[in-house]
Amino acid sequence: MDKVYGFFTGKRFILTIILLTVVAFFFSLFDRYIYIDDAWFGEQAYWFSKLGYVKTSSIIDFYGWDERLFVYHKLNIIIGAGLIKVFGWSPEPLRIFTLLVFLLFLFIVFKSLKSPALFSARVKSLPVFFFLIVNPLVLLFAFTFRPEILVMSLGFYSFLLLNGKETNLKILLSAALAGIALLVHLNGVIFIVAGFGLLLMRKRLKSALLFGFTATLVASLYFYDLWQPGHFDTFLYQIRHWPDDIASNYNTGGWFSFIIAALVKLSKEHQRFFWSPDVWGLSGAFVIAMVFKGRTLWTKHRDLLLYLLFAIIALNVLGSHIAEVSMLLLMPYMAIIAASFLSEIKINAKAWMQLTGIVLILFQTGTAATGLAETFEKKENTVEISAEMLAGFPENNEIVPVPFRFIFNQIPFRRLVSFKTMEYHQAKYGRKYTKEEFLALALRLGIRHMIVAPEMLSNNKMYPWMNEEFKDVEKGSFVKLKIEPGSNNLLRVE
Repeated sequence: MDKVYGFFTGKRFILTIILLTVVAFFFSLFDRYIYIDDAWFGEQAYWFSKLGYVKTSSIIDFYGWDERLFVYHKLNIIIGAGLIKVFGWSPEPLRIFTLLVFLLFLFIVFKSLKSPALFSARVKSLPVFFFLIVNPLVLLFAFTFRPEILVMSLGFYSFLLLNGKETNLKILLSAALAGIALLVHLNGVIFIVAGFGLLLMRKRLKSALLFGFTATLVASLYFYDLWQPGHFDTFLYQIRHWPDDIASNYNTGGWFSFIIAALVKLSKEHQRFFWSPDVWGLSGAFVIAMVFKGRTLWTKHRDLLLYLLFAIIALNVLGSHIAEVSMLLLMPYMAIIAASFLSEIKINAKAWMQLTGIVLILFQTGTAATGLAETFEKKENTVEISAEMLAGFPENNEIVPVPFRFIFNQIPFRRLVSFKTMEYHQAKYGRKYTKEEFLALALRLGIRHMIVAPEMLSNNKMYPWMNEEFKDVEKGSFVKLKIEPGSNNLLRVE
């Protein structure tokens, strides 16, 4: 079993899997489908580049979002707006920025693992990179305009600065990075808490206070556009009426109810780690590592584990709702522990434990391959398709609901509304709309035409009536529709 395990964890096998994944990922970038968050955050960045503030013209009649949206990831959107000003309105610069951030992150990880000043226990790089690259979440979000990759990177840099020889300059830089992480996404608060907590556990009170003050000062820039009269109240109003429970514990009234809500939410934290097969491999490796080699790993990686523990608790209590994507913020630390575990059981370990390690590696590889296969299956040249489908439709440039991704590159020229408008109204009232209710809402909003995407035409859980309505449509086809005047009929437009 030592030889079998040695093969599956050896340099040749692991490096081959990583290289194959990198090659497949590279080819997946061409004509990659536009993920919903590319459109959601991309539109916010577009309006910020044009107006100096955020709104969502693609989601109308919903708590004033189409006039001004105050709940957004500040620095991430500002960076996106800058990219749009320099490179123009396109999804590629936004997604390439995320990819460049991730590549820089991998370089920093490589350098840090080689430095005994940063890690008292040397960790082999290849297994760490296996969990960081052969990873379904990474393969999706490393080329998506979302903030998590940037927040993850800033948090990890902040952690590294707290290792090795301690100086006031390193504390200040670490704190600044943690504060910037919050500016990118409010969940970045976890790195302020984790850094402060780690310094306290080291009994470095002055350093902890310096870190906390500096990080809070930098993070306070988040409120730069909320100090004007009425803006903060609107911010709270919008966050409390968000379709998802992103306000989480903050919607409670008073400290006692906050504590109760926090305890209830903490009891559900395991859901984040086992949300879907995409995270089962890394989460399973981490949990098994802590169960069977926890004492050894604690001795070798005490600071890292303390930092991770503070981050997990802070993410649950102070962060937004429990979601799989936020696992990215914890991923570097979990990958290091998982890789260390694989090294610990390489020689003279029980056969079943080595077999478990092999299964985890193969499972992680399988989920990554499945994720890449889905990416290739969804390939489309969205910019060309959106231009073709909207050419002369509707004739009078009326408001038209379209797949969210159609905002590229049509939003400067068309009055486009995402079907998220309809979905969020359903969320507002807590039920699915019938066809009659759907059309009544469309007519009230001045909508007479729409374009329906292939993925909405079958197995549609948001609009179940569409499954029957469009069962005869050829797979993969977009459908142009017109609401027949004075009726509840949808006419297909050729």
